[in-house]
Amino acid sequence: MTERVVVCKSCDLAVKVDDDDTENFGICPRCGQRVKEKALTAESDVAVMAISALIFLCISIVEPFMSLNSHGIEASMNLFSIVSILGSKWGSLLYFFLFFTFFAPVSVLCLIVLLGFFKNWIPNSKVGKFYKFCHSMCMVDVFVFGVAVSLIKLTGLADVSFHTGFYTTIIFTAMMMFTCSKYKPQRLWDRIMSQERIEGLKTGITAKMQGYKRCEECGYIFKADGEDDICPRCSSVVGYRIHLSIQKSFSLLIAALILYLPSNLYPVMYTSLFGNESGSNIIEGVIVMYNMGSWFVAGVILLASIFIPAFKIFSIAYLLAIVKFKINYSCKRMSRLFRFVLFVGRWSLIDVYVVIIMSAIVRIKSLIVINPGFAIICFCMVVIITVFSADSFDERLLWDVKENERSN
Repeated sequence: MTERVVVCKSCDLAVKVDDDDTENFGICPRCGQRVKEKALTAESDVAVMAISALIFLCISIVEPFMSLNSHGIEASMNLFSIVSILGSKWGSLLYFFLFFTFFAPVSVLCLIVLLGFFKNWIPNSKVGKFYKFCHSMCMVDVFVFGVAVSLIKLTGLADVSFHTGFYTTIIFTAMMMFTCSKYKPQRLWDRIMSQERIEGLKTGITAKMQGYKRCEECGYIFKADGEDDICPRCSSVVGYRIHLSIQKSFSLLIAALILYLPSNLYPVMYTSLFGNESGSNIIEGVIVMYNMGSWFVAGVILLASIFIPAFKIFSIAYLLAIVKFKINYSCKRMSRLFRFVLFVGRWSLIDVYVVIIMSAIVRIKSLIVINPGFAIICFCMVVIITVFSADSFDERLLWDVKENERSN
């Protein structure tokens, strides 16, 4: 039996895991976080899937995506047409679209190909940090869900036809999700520098109490020499906890809250119908979809664009308050709440993708034209800032408060 001691990233508890057990996840007994993955898929197999995904992406870019037909007039689009349309007036939306749905996914896939076929290549820490950032910023699955919501909205305006680019995008998304799940950032960090076996770390006790640190950037565990040490693997400055975690998270949360109001009050989209232009905010869009009988779309937009951002802001504020003011709470429940906030954070971008897609395809000469509104920029920033706010919060602080209460 091959056993080793790892440190849970959520509660800092030292846990023993069995590397010979490839069928089950290693689970922290205190907070329920995964501390070990199942058996890993061979790097070469993941690289082959990554190459296939890149091929389908190239096809998706050049082939027609979908087309509309209204009153005998037809309009079509491909993914490249989004770039030309947004680039003329909405550069900020264009940069957002390119980074989250093209640059980040392509960077991840290309690195996986290099790692899979060049076995002797040992990347440096900069590559590891770049891969981790791009891996967390891939939003292709959210984009496809936004396409699905857009299609339901478009059926009320015109006849919709699907082309090759649509189907290859679906295939690309499935392959992209597979490669991302099989080659997580921790696997790359282990290739850069494998974790040394830790003999003095005892299970059932937090790493901090034993004078050990776990690097937030790469997950490396090492014996602490002082308050701020340099990680042997990624060269990041490592403290026992994220430096100024509460202050950073709170500052970003305030910025998101300020932008949340204009994102809901001002129009996110302008629709020009036979020359008459009208703007609609998120709530008005939900009401229109509901009156059209598209209850599912109305529910998705209401959930993703109104409830989830508000839920994230409230949840992060509550987590910050209970840590700061030591409010009585259940650590395990609060940890689950925090992980749920991390999971749902990205899905609020569905409405941003809906506006981008609608603006790109609904341009049927002078009959129907849709353009983005200023509020969609504010809403996009709300989603991104709340994601960074949640990332800045150190989940281990939730458990530290209880540890301090027991010691006192």
